[in-house]
Amino acid sequence: MTLNKSNTFKGLSLQPGDAFRQIAIMIEAGMIFSVSDLEDSSDLSDFIFQQARLYAEAANDLAMEKLK
Repeated sequence: MTLNKSNTFKGLSLQPGDAFRQIAIMIEAGMIFSVSDLEDSSDLSDFIFQQARLYAEAANDLAMEKLK
């Protein structure tokens, strides 16, 4: 994954503390939508989980880059 110069993922901070907190919030939102009876809530929860996974990968990539 390519990181941009501002060290963000779609505007979200990639700093570990910020990223962990925001990923947890994304997972919680995805879980709420996954149990909802609303139309298209399953698609929305899948999208949120996918974005959380990509965000986690980007935060990990930045952390690994800093270790070099």
